Amino acid sequence: MTLFADNLVLRIDDDAEGDRRCRSSLDLPSDLPDVFDRLEQWARSIPSRPLLTEPSRGGRKVLTYADALRAAEVVQARLANEHGLSAGCRLASLVPAGSDALALKLACLRAGIVHIALPPFPFREGKPNETGDYLLATGRPDMIVAPDDHPAISGIGAVPVSSLTVAMAEASGERSARVTTKSSDWAEIFFTSGSTGQPKGVPITRGMIASNQVAYSLLWPFLAAEPPVVLDWLPWHHVFGGLDNIYKVIWHGGTMHVDVPPSPATIRETVRLLGELGATLYIAVPRGLKDLMDCLEKDEAAAARAARRLRAIYFAGAGIDQGLWARLRAFCDGLGTVEILSGYGATEAASTICLCPGPLERPGELGHPLPGYTVRLVETDGRSELRIKGPNVAPGYLGPDGLRPLPCDERGFYRTGDAAVLHRRGDAQEVLLFDGRLSEDFKLSSGVKVRVGMLRAALLARCAPRADDVVIAGENADELVALVFPAAPHAADPDLIERIAHALGAWNAENPSGSTAIARFAIAASGADREAGEVSDKGQIVQSRYLRNHADTFARLLAGDGHAPAAARSPG
Repeated sequence: MTLFADNLVLRIDDDAEGDRRCRSSLDLPSDLPDVFDRLEQWARSIPSRPLLTEPSRGGRKVLTYADALRAAEVVQARLANEHGLSAGCRLASLVPAGSDALALKLACLRAGIVHIALPPFPFREGKPNETGDYLLATGRPDMIVAPDDHPAISGIGAVPVSSLTVAMAEASGERSARVTTKSSDWAEIFFTSGSTGQPKGVPITRGMIASNQVAYSLLWPFLAAEPPVVLDWLPWHHVFGGLDNIYKVIWHGGTMHVDVPPSPATIRETVRLLGELGATLYIAVPRGLKDLMDCLEKDEAAAARAARRLRAIYFAGAGIDQGLWARLRAFCDGLGTVEILSGYGATEAASTICLCPGPLERPGELGHPLPGYTVRLVETDGRSELRIKGPNVAPGYLGPDGLRPLPCDERGFYRTGDAAVLHRRGDAQEVLLFDGRLSEDFKLSSGVKVRVGMLRAALLARCAPRADDVVIAGENADELVALVFPAAPHAADPDLIERIAHALGAWNAENPSGSTAIARFAIAASGADREAGEVSDKGQIVQSRYLRNHADTFARLLAGDGHAPAAARSPG
């Protein structure tokens, strides 16, 4: 089966300002169905096919396409009759991925209610706090729904989810008519991760969802030819899992099997489920892929079972370090039947902006813009910022004061804050290649700019497999320092400091300039704090937030504390 569309070409033109514009050679149709139309289509044609399964006592709970449609109808009626919610109202959910969360999302779609995916951490104690209050002031929900045992029920008046979904099991029940909607209507509100400031609300329209999923079908026709079977653990308060993945499954008539987040304690069960459930597509972020590789590389038989129907492993191409990439590449090459796919996106674009036009050749490949969208590469402080325009771009940012414009340039292109360059692959395809985040970069006291994203990736590759992440500091200072987060298997190694010192010393010898050489380093005593916003939803440390939260640590390193890389040590 062909995974990719034939004769794909990246069309590149220069505009009047001398900037490059990039488009797919495929066109996006003008008339797009609504995602709820797709659900109704599958509920009629394949009513008994599982849409979603989730862990439950004694096995897995199954929600078929017919079940999902009925659940949407029943929950919509309860929202209207018992809580007075109608089209245009807003419902905020703390319910984690699963059948109850899906019933709420689908009921909102059917009723024209805006579904708000609340990040769980600010509400974990169920009482008012600064971040939680900000999120609620931004979303302005008419109703909050939480798991039955959640402290938010008593703390902030959330409604227990079972009071809405208990009727799903009934053979009959009151129904409400499906509301007529437009493609410009808001379907959901997601919040950005807050890696560059306070989380921002992003309204997602029904048209944004449709344009993304049709574009997927055009670039990756295997999704339509063989409905995807996905084993997925990504959280639903983030667009990757809660928007892109679940709607990708619904759009193409596939099945999502909800899994627990990967960890050394759970990954063997994930590997077992990959084979038992016949997953065709495994979607993850690099943090999860590391745990997966740790397991599969040690058990050839388990790997073969896990890959029996697997067509592809898909991840965000810009965020994987070279060491993990080499392991993943070797594993897939050894199987000979599994391809590595990548994409690039943002909450402001309903998740996806670019997809690879062929099997991934190297980390950092962003691929081609989705059909119907234009990427503009604009010279910005020595690099080319990636800016986008198209039907997937959100109508603005939502804050406590209402809707405000996205940061767009004079041509109406959304400024992503990411840099990219054009790259010719081995198959002669031209693609966009990630060139770091503009906002992470800073200047030394000498005025020399430090490209933080690229430097972090290079240092991680040099310190592999002993380092799990690294944070770099030195803005307005004379030199660079680094805090190294050890990988779990090596954290207790008595020689860890010496090994990292030698790795960084070798790096410095090859990269001696002030913008690349590390003057001193320290080993982090503990991991980054997700609840303090130091870890993104993709499991990666948010450099800017960590630097702010631990300013004293880096001030001491810059003042002379810590360890010197081996090559920088004086004799004796």
